[in-house]
Amino acid sequence: MKILWGVCGSFCNHEAVWQQVEQMSSRWQISAILSENTARLDTRFSSAEQRCQKLRQLTGRPLMTTLQEAERTGPIDHFEAMIIAPATATELNKLTLGIYDTPVALAAKAMLRNERPVVLGIASNDFLGISGVHLMTLKQMRHIYLVPFRQDDWVNKPNSLVSEWTLIEPTLQAALQGRQLQPVLLEGRGQP
Repeated sequence: MKILWGVCGSFCNHEAVWQQVEQMSSRWQISAILSENTARLDTRFSSAEQRCQKLRQLTGRPLMTTLQEAERTGPIDHFEAMIIAPATATELNKLTLGIYDTPVALAAKAMLRNERPVVLGIASNDFLGISGVHLMTLKQMRHIYLVPFRQDDWVNKPNSLVSEWTLIEPTLQAALQGRQLQPVLLEGRGQP
């Protein structure tokens, strides 16, 4: 089964997500599509080249990093499902508003047009802030499934939500059956 994996910012979560890509790549044929920032920005967590090299190694396939490559995900390159993890508030806000100006958003549009499941593993310091309305809007859309999430540090970052990365594959399996893995909202981390 061919799975498209979209990768957005939230660079501090990449290592945990890579562990899931590595585990799942033995059971699924995974191709990766990256946001422009993920493909091009060096951060304190890794350089763009290190990030891209790691994903090429994990998937064994070339990476997609342009809008032109994303266009192929609908009519030419067919995938059974798409995972976007980590999915930032910016990317989700664009999807909710129908703005498809990034490779990941354009690929998600193609998947939804073809009525394929899109699994969102979220990570943002703003999902309980103004971006929350977009998260809840997407939750109601057909073919959108959320990897269960929690407040990751409700003391120091009260608006922050992060998916439980180990639940990506169970969420994908449920999505392929047309159902949302439950519970979506997990108990938070942090101490008062």
